[in-house]
Amino acid sequence: MRHNISDAADSRYAHMPVMWREVLDFVERSPGEGLGCLVDCTLGEGGHSAMLLERCPGLAVIGIERDPEILEIARQRLAPFGDRISFIHDNFANLARALGDRGGLDFFLYDLGVSSFHFDRSGRGFSYGGDERLDMRLDGAGESAYDVVNRYDQRSLADIFHGLGEERWSRRIAAALCREREKGPVETSRQLAAIVMRAVPKGKGRRDQGIHPATRVFQALRIHVNDELAAIAGSIREAWRRLAPGGRIMAIAFHSLEDREVKRVFRELARGCRCGGYPHCQCDGPPLVKVLTKKPLVPHHDEMEYNRRARSAKMRACERIESGGRG
Repeated sequence: MRHNISDAADSRYAHMPVMWREVLDFVERSPGEGLGCLVDCTLGEGGHSAMLLERCPGLAVIGIERDPEILEIARQRLAPFGDRISFIHDNFANLARALGDRGGLDFFLYDLGVSSFHFDRSGRGFSYGGDERLDMRLDGAGESAYDVVNRYDQRSLADIFHGLGEERWSRRIAAALCREREKGPVETSRQLAAIVMRAVPKGKGRRDQGIHPATRVFQALRIHVNDELAAIAGSIREAWRRLAPGGRIMAIAFHSLEDREVKRVFRELARGCRCGGYPHCQCDGPPLVKVLTKKPLVPHHDEMEYNRRARSAKMRACERIESGGRG
């Protein structure tokens, strides 16, 4: 069936589901009888779930979301689907706790990173284009971006910018930031973006391939504040344990660090690794999954034109092998 880009659009919400056609194809073409139950591990405003519930009448969804504000938006959006959708307020890092004794599930979906809502409407300083107090926390817990920017030493800041943002000018930016905060605290996203712009040498990294010079710094701070990468591998392994034979895991990443982590854990499961590869995997068993994407899928051209935030998306998927046994 040919799906039009307009099928996924809803102007009432900031988040337009990325790679929705690919997600729908993996669900509709699954080998099981009927459609069963999908766990949307990153519910957000409910864009993917709304699309799937609308187009797949035999599907039920469990939506997990750590941000209480956006979870309430999703509840209102998905209310017309009644008891086909249930909601859990938690972080997908805590998948075992969130799902309790639920097992035999058919699909898990991860839309990694943060949603368009957080960039456009949350007021928490996620975007370098706004003028909002630096916060970047998804659930209000732990250190904020303000705390990190104003309290961490220069070396620690450089390590964050380089390790989590792959920022080549990390040391220069960290030094400039520390000099600026001697004059007073760096409080807003606009202040931080301006510091980065001044620190990056002209003609080197400025608007490189359409990327704003502050993009990687903001990405690094967001990942650090919310501990995003640490949760991926453990959550995917827990999802595998909850899958029915033939069940599928789909993960959409938006930068190389996320995609690399998804690729790593899928490969470990495909070679039968149950230990997580630490410190040195010595597992000697049958494959636990079949990787369905030799290379990551990328959005169709029309989606990238219609939704600019889809341009960096990469999707991988795997399917549980029946002989894999319980985890």
